[in-house]
Amino acid sequence: MPVYLIGGSVRDLLLGRPSPDLDLCVVGDGIAFARALARELGAPRAVETRFLTSKIASSAGTIDVATARRETYPRPGALPRVSPGDIDGDLARRDFTINAMALRLDRRRRELLDPLGGGRDLSRRQLRMLHARSFVDDPTRLLRAARYAARLGFHLERRTLRLAREAVAAGVMDRVSGERLRRELLLLLEEPRASAGWRLCGKLGVSQALHPGLAVEADTPAALCRSGEICERFSRCRPGANPDCALARLLVLARSLSPAEGCALSERLRLTARHRQALSAYLERQGRARRALAAARLCNSALARALEGLPLEAVVALAATSSPRARRRCELFLTHLREMKALLRGEDLLAQGFAPHPAWGRALAAARDARRDRRARSKNEELRIAAAVLRAHGVRSSRRADDRGQGG
Repeated sequence: MPVYLIGGSVRDLLLGRPSPDLDLCVVGDGIAFARALARELGAPRAVETRFLTSKIASSAGTIDVATARRETYPRPGALPRVSPGDIDGDLARRDFTINAMALRLDRRRRELLDPLGGGRDLSRRQLRMLHARSFVDDPTRLLRAARYAARLGFHLERRTLRLAREAVAAGVMDRVSGERLRRELLLLLEEPRASAGWRLCGKLGVSQALHPGLAVEADTPAALCRSGEICERFSRCRPGANPDCALARLLVLARSLSPAEGCALSERLRLTARHRQALSAYLERQGRARRALAAARLCNSALARALEGLPLEAVVALAATSSPRARRRCELFLTHLREMKALLRGEDLLAQGFAPHPAWGRALAAARDARRDRRARSKNEELRIAAAVLRAHGVRSSRRADDRGQGG
C-alpha cells in the first residue's frame, strides 16, 4: 500500500520546525496498516474513528494514520461524510495549500507531492484556502486559520481573507456545534502566540460571532501574552500544579461579560463543567477581587482572603488584566500565600487543653493569617494568637499554664 507523510508533518519538515506528531496517509486499508504499525512499535492498539482514521500512542509521540479519502458535506457546518479515495483527492479535500503536501515513504526514492502550490505559499509565508466554499463547508477552519497564522507568523492570502470575512458575515459560525467551536478556540488559546491569532479573529469578525462581549480591546493581545508568561512562571515555581493556560486566556477574553452573559457563553461553547465553574467564579468575584487588589495598603492575609477559593486560572486572568502592582500581588498569592498553612493544628489545641468548639476554625485561621503577615514565626506564637481568639469566644484551656499561651 502506498504510504505518505502528509499535511502538517510535511509542512513542518519543510519549515525546519519540530512536529510533535506524525500524520500518515495510506492509499488502501489504513485501519489494517495502523493495527500492523501498532504491533510493530509495541504500542497499544490503535484507536479508530468513523472517519477512517486511527491514532497510535507510541513512546516517541502520537502517530495519526488516515485512509486516503474523499469528503462530502451534507450541509454547511456539518461533519463530513467520508469514503476511501486516492492521494490526489485526499490532498484536495484539505483546508490550506500548506497542509496539502505529501511525501511518499514506501519507495526508496522519496517523492514530494505538491499539486496545489503549498511550497510556494510556504515561501510567501501565506495561508491560501483550497476552494471558495472551504469556510462555508467547515467554519471551524476560520479559527484554524487564526491558529496557523499565529503559530507560523503567516498572513492570509488576499482572496482567502476576503472569503473568510464574507463567510463570517453570512453567519456560518452559527451552523457549527458548540463542542467543535470550543475545541478549536481552546487550541488557538494554547498557542504561544495566541495573541496574534486572536487579533486576526477580531479582524475577521470571528470573535464577535462567538460572542459579542468577548474582548478585542487594544490591550487584549498584551493581556493574553502576560497570561502565558504568568502560567509559565507559576509552573516553574510549583511543578505539577500547572494552570490551564488556554482556560486562563478564555477568562481574559470574557472579563467584560456579566455573569448572565457568561452563562450564555458557556452554553454557546458547550463548556465543560470545570470550565463553566471557573468562568462563573471569575465573573462573580472579579469585581470584589479587583477592588481589593487596587487598595493602597493590603496585608498578605487580606490579599489571600480576596483570592482564596478562585480557580488558579481565574487568578492568572486577574493578574494579566490588572495594573503592575495588582499583578505582583496576584503572583505573590500564586507562588507563596496560596499554599501557606499555619504550623498549628487542631491536635495542638487539644494537647493544650482546649475542648473542640466552633471557634476553632476562626482560631486556626487567625494563626494562618498571622503566619502570612509574618506576625507569627513559630508554632508557639501561633498558639498565643489562636488562644486569644478562643478566649474571646469564651473557650478556656483546662491547662492553666497553656491558657497563658505557654506550651507547644
